[in-house]
Amino acid sequence: MAGKRGRKRGKKAVIVLVMAAAAASVGVTVHSMHVKKMLEAINVTTFYNGISVNGIQLGGLTPEQATSKLGTDVNDALKTKIISIVDSDKKWTITYGDFDSKYNIDDTLLAAYNYARYGTTKERYKMVMDLKSKGKDFEAQYTYDKSKIEDELKQINSEITVDAVDSQMTRKNGKFVITDDQKGYKMDIDATLSKITALADAQQEGTVEVVGETIEPKITKAENEKATSLIGSYHTTFTSGYEGRNTNLKVGCEKINGTELAPNEEFSMNKALGPQDYEHGFKDAAVIVNGKVEDGIAGGVCQITSTLYNAVILAELNVVQRSNHSIPVSYVPLGQDAAIAGDYKDLKFRNSTDYPIYIEAYVSGNRLVTNIYGNETHDSSRKIEFENQITETIPKPAEKVTEDPNLPEGTKEVTHVGKIGKKVNTYKIVYENGKKVSRELFSKSSYSATADEVTLGTGKTDSDSKNAEATKNAESTKNNDSGEDSENSQTKGSIFGH
Repeated sequence: MAGKRGRKRGKKAVIVLVMAAAAASVGVTVHSMHVKKMLEAINVTTFYNGISVNGIQLGGLTPEQATSKLGTDVNDALKTKIISIVDSDKKWTITYGDFDSKYNIDDTLLAAYNYARYGTTKERYKMVMDLKSKGKDFEAQYTYDKSKIEDELKQINSEITVDAVDSQMTRKNGKFVITDDQKGYKMDIDATLSKITALADAQQEGTVEVVGETIEPKITKAENEKATSLIGSYHTTFTSGYEGRNTNLKVGCEKINGTELAPNEEFSMNKALGPQDYEHGFKDAAVIVNGKVEDGIAGGVCQITSTLYNAVILAELNVVQRSNHSIPVSYVPLGQDAAIAGDYKDLKFRNSTDYPIYIEAYVSGNRLVTNIYGNETHDSSRKIEFENQITETIPKPAEKVTEDPNLPEGTKEVTHVGKIGKKVNTYKIVYENGKKVSRELFSKSSYSATADEVTLGTGKTDSDSKNAEATKNAESTKNNDSGEDSENSQTKGSIFGH
């Protein structure tokens, strides 16, 4: 009995072991199949199903196929979108392609392709399985070139801009003729650009109306009509016999006559005169160069400049730049001259009033006249004077001596008379109702001292020449006595005698 029971237990144990082994074998097989399934699911060279870019499904596509699909379906479609720009009855269109609108496809595709390709097999498999039910969309980075939209607007603006027209003043026969002004129009580029970029940011088509703005004229008719009072006047005289200089005075006056300045606008004498050359009507005349008077092109324009300067300071306008001459001039008081030269000396002043000013300049007889018209804001009792004080005199330098062998020794000729230098303070004095109300330092001027120039003769006198000839003849005789060829000696004497 005991033997039978033992054999039965042995058989059962064997059966259990066999069954366990079989189960283990099945488990290994099932696990291997599952692993194989996971590997098959994740080890693909195409995009996983459920992956999309900008809503476009890419599952099953190779990277090359996806690039081609997105290039056609996303960027090409984007570039054809249109934004219309309208202004009144005019219309322009720009496409998204015009301002380089695009999606960054390459980087986005790389990120989409690499999704679920890193980590453990189990982790990757889960991500792939989740894609089937949830999906994952990658948004491509969207960019465009804002500056190209601005360039388009600038071009449109050039087509719609209407310049403002200033009112013009001319003075004829003692009376002013004043023209109408006209407002202009242009695009407010920043405001219009903001409306377009709002559409571009949203990747939408649409129509944008130009934001316009009015261009105000610098000078209106109403302002000109209030600027006809004589607020500053000055005249100088000249000798009518100097043709070149007198021509320059007339030409220069014509260049600046009729100039109108808006409030706060600056005047430059050099700019107003323009090129001072023969082609523009100027002639040679006396000019001051390094403290000396000599001939040069456009001589005389400094007299116009100085005359205008005095009208300006009497009108109490703001002087920006003024230079005195190197030596005093005769046509205006000391300290009240104004020189121009090249691009380093200029007369500049600003219209410091609230209304336009008008410059009149002309030659009448031997008088050069400059008038400034504007809006008179001062009381009629106000009077301006200028007082000049010499604060220092500068002695002449040592005379400059030039030796001339063509002049007899002892001869002295003065070729240039120098000048004593001076420093001058100019004071502005204001009177109201006949009483002095102020006196203040207005400007400083410094005039250089220049040397006298003389020429000294160093040549031989007549007596010296006779003595020298006698000496030569004596030497010739001595040479003959010593046996020197007489013909040669006579030739030397003959040459010396000429």
